[in-house]
Amino acid sequence: MSTNCVATKQLKQLGRAEEGQALVLGALALVVLVLMAGLGVDVGFLRYEKQQMQKAADAAAMAGASALVYGGEVTVAARNDAAANGFTHGNKGIVVTVNNPPLNGPFTGLAPYVEVIVAQAQPTFFMRVLGSQFYGVNVSSRAVATSLASSSGCIFALDPSDSATLRAEGAVGINSACGIRVNSTSESGLQVGGGNVSVSQGGIGVVADGYQHGGGTISPTPTTGIPPFGDPLAGVPAPPVDGNCNQKLLVTTPRSIPYGTYCGGIEIKTSGEVTFQAGTFVLLGGGLTVDSGYYPTMTGSNVTFYNTGNAGNPYGPIKLTASGSTVLSAPTSGPLSGILFFQDRSIVSTATSYFDASRGEQYTGALYFPTTPVKYRGTKTFPPYTIIDAWTITMVDTAAINNNYSSLAGGASPIHSALLVE
Repeated sequence: MSTNCVATKQLKQLGRAEEGQALVLGALALVVLVLMAGLGVDVGFLRYEKQQMQKAADAAAMAGASALVYGGEVTVAARNDAAANGFTHGNKGIVVTVNNPPLNGPFTGLAPYVEVIVAQAQPTFFMRVLGSQFYGVNVSSRAVATSLASSSGCIFALDPSDSATLRAEGAVGINSACGIRVNSTSESGLQVGGGNVSVSQGGIGVVADGYQHGGGTISPTPTTGIPPFGDPLAGVPAPPVDGNCNQKLLVTTPRSIPYGTYCGGIEIKTSGEVTFQAGTFVLLGGGLTVDSGYYPTMTGSNVTFYNTGNAGNPYGPIKLTASGSTVLSAPTSGPLSGILFFQDRSIVSTATSYFDASRGEQYTGALYFPTTPVKYRGTKTFPPYTIIDAWTITMVDTAAINNNYSSLAGGASPIHSALLVE
């Protein structure tokens, strides 16, 4: 028998043998296992890259929404944060698309929202055996953030360098439902005497590396060394000032006061009832003053007092001494929503505006004095919300600050912050 015949016969026997079949099946199984392992490596790598992209998209959307809050460049801010997280637009095929308003999803077309899509083609390793179309896979992640969330803070002292930027005088007690922020780099920028300061939400943040504490308690312990911050209400538009104004208004009897522009301001010398009609009161010089010895009951809903001045009508501060059962509240909608007192940002003055709530007065809204000092004397009476945003702030006696914004659109503070929504 020839050698070839013997070999052929042996191969046929091997094919019919169980050992041969197991060898073939084992080889096939090994190939499948290798392919599955390779596919797992590729899929795991792609999932990892998508997770990294999602982190970058989330951060970029938050940065874009924050830029909306502070009036910055949305696309620039978003792409900068994406780059800080490893995905630079235009580098290695990376595309960071920023849409304001979003072009997709439930927030399509809504201006206070920012959509960010981070995309990049990723290489494969083992999936290539399936064909050239699998040599690279496009991977992308998407996020949406809004600028309409409420800020965690409601007391902002803006002076960036001086001592006593926020000062709690004597045995003051501050009981706040929202956070305190002090922008001063001075280690005496936050000064607390022998009183107690308690913040239930939002904490206490100080730009300086320290603060002065003369006794009592501060809760929680302030966080020092926070980044410097700007005026959180800088984006609120100032109301127009009409040069054709009423003369200074001297109120000596109970009356209702229509909104409008008052040259020389408004001075109240009565203990009767004074009602401010809904609208914007432009105080062109002179401010708003309740004379000492008078205790009027002042009421007004949906009102804003814009305090300004010019060469002929010099700026004057707000002086609201203890004035009975005063209840003043800011507008609940419109461009001045949540703003009760608004000091002209162009004013340069050391004159202190004084708000005395020691008899149960309620000032619902923002006391906004971005370049001048404010002194606030409060009580344990909680208005729905009070915001103090001023150059410097002095707190006297017991001051209760609440943060119930349910009367405002969306239930959000007029001081906004960014929030991830998708």
